[in-house]
Amino acid sequence: MYLPEIDFLTFNDLPGILRLNASVSWSWPEDVIKSDLNNDSENETTYIGAFATTTEAPLLGYAVLGRENRRGVLMSLIIDKNFQRRGIGTQLLLAVSDCAMYLNFRRLMLRVRKSNSPAIALYNNMSFITEKVRRGYYSNGEDAIVMSAKLPLKVKIRT
Repeated sequence: MYLPEIDFLTFNDLPGILRLNASVSWSWPEDVIKSDLNNDSENETTYIGAFATTTEAPLLGYAVLGRENRRGVLMSLIIDKNFQRRGIGTQLLLAVSDCAMYLNFRRLMLRVRKSNSPAIALYNNMSFITEKVRRGYYSNGEDAIVMSAKLPLKVKIRT
């Protein structure tokens, strides 16, 4: 397990966010991220990052917490490919859980591509349950699995 520093992201972290965002096939438009970080968007979003503990402190991953119908929504979770499977996603999800509880959310919801089995495994391990499947949700026609979990999130212990 790698223990990064977890902190809120600001506009100063934009280069790292854009680098990670460009590394995935479902990247967000740059103007949406800039708007979120400038608090220009109608949706209130919170970006939380995981930083390396070296002097450079590069951004290793980030999560985006949004709001939808008075529910907390995990909008995005991206981990640098070189640091995946080291517990960073779990630590970011726990930070999102804390932030969501501070905002008085009782549940956290997310949508994940049906083909993203590593993410689905992570969410299942964090006590998320499948609510439904939204057929053809993504622009390429792929289905989305809608999952939710009661807060605070709990990590299932594997025996």
